[in-house]
Amino acid sequence: MNNYVVEAKGLNQFYAKVYGIFSLGLGITAISAFISMNYFFEQAVHFLQSFPFGLTGVWVLQIGLVLFLSAKAKNNPSLTIAGFIVYSLLNGLIFSLTLSMYSGADVARAFIVAAATFVGMSIFGVMTKKDLSGVGRAGIGLLWGVIIATFINMFLASTAVDYFLSYATVLIFVGLTAYDNQRIRQIYFATQGQDNTGYAAFMALQLYLDFINLFLSLLRIFSRD
Repeated sequence: MNNYVVEAKGLNQFYAKVYGIFSLGLGITAISAFISMNYFFEQAVHFLQSFPFGLTGVWVLQIGLVLFLSAKAKNNPSLTIAGFIVYSLLNGLIFSLTLSMYSGADVARAFIVAAATFVGMSIFGVMTKKDLSGVGRAGIGLLWGVIIATFINMFLASTAVDYFLSYATVLIFVGLTAYDNQRIRQIYFATQGQDNTGYAAFMALQLYLDFINLFLSLLRIFSRD
């Protein structure tokens, strides 16, 4: 078997591992949100209200967890996967509150569009020969801008700014979805396919963040139509 076939097989297995962990995270979030909404909604509300700084505190904790997992991805794969599971559970609790504020039709429409967009941009990221590093750097830079603007808008409470940020976030995560899928391939070859479970879990987390933020931004947009 020639080297090209071996490399292609290994790369496909790495993609399968990443998407397997990604699917696990989405499944945990969906189950956690469903159980919370139907059986423990009041407890979930109480948990978030009693958490330091409420929903903002959970959001800060999630950002810290992502940064922590990025540092541990190489040397502690088990911790990375465990952290991803915890992150998915936390998001399920938040989703149980978030989705309760929208109609079922808006949720379904946002999910379908987000899923179709995510799949399309994932295929593009895997197949394109163009280097998307510039897209990734621009997306990450713009994302920090959106985070800062969102924090400021918490005090301004401007509907127009929130609407603009929702559209900006969609565009950012469309680009990041393609970039992160290309980065999976780059990481595989950079590590020569060795001890890649931690990296697979971390990249699954990146894809998870891409999809969740794409879905939430579309949900905010559709709910205003």
